[in-house]
Amino acid sequence: MDLRNILNDLDRAEKIELAQLLHRELNVPDLGLVGRDIGNDRPVYCPHCEDSDIYGHGHYKGRRRYKCRPCHKTFNDFTGTAVDGIKKLEKFQEYLLLVVESVTIRKAAEKIGVNVKTIFDWRHKLLSSLEVLNGTGFSGIVECDDKQLDINDKGRRNLGRDPTRGPATGKPKGA
Repeated sequence: MDLRNILNDLDRAEKIELAQLLHRELNVPDLGLVGRDIGNDRPVYCPHCEDSDIYGHGHYKGRRRYKCRPCHKTFNDFTGTAVDGIKKLEKFQEYLLLVVESVTIRKAAEKIGVNVKTIFDWRHKLLSSLEVLNGTGFSGIVECDDKQLDINDKGRRNLGRDPTRGPATGKPKGA
């Protein structure tokens, strides 16, 4: 399955729907609602130990902070999500739509107005979040028909064969 071909076959409305699905599956909160969500009473659990015995621990940059009584760690609403540690949240949401449209890193940086390095970091953060969806192992019956490995014996002392070239001459050894 080639994802690039599948994405190219989607029209704009389907790409937007895919981006919304990825928001839900990657645990990306709707960044437009974060400011309104602060102060609402809803159950909050510690992302470190998953305990519900937490209390408010102030505000930082408009985000509510919490502290867990059992593990004594602090966290905010984004801890443990795909947007944890991202400082330009409004631009990150724009970038998610560009990812679905298969825009290159340089073009995305130009469109959004951030550095290429920032886009590169966001891309890797998304890819690491996708591991949750893909899984890291196999289960059940798994078949592998062919596997090709490039083997490089350069610098190896015990080749198990005669070397193909002599030292620094470029000629076959013994010639």
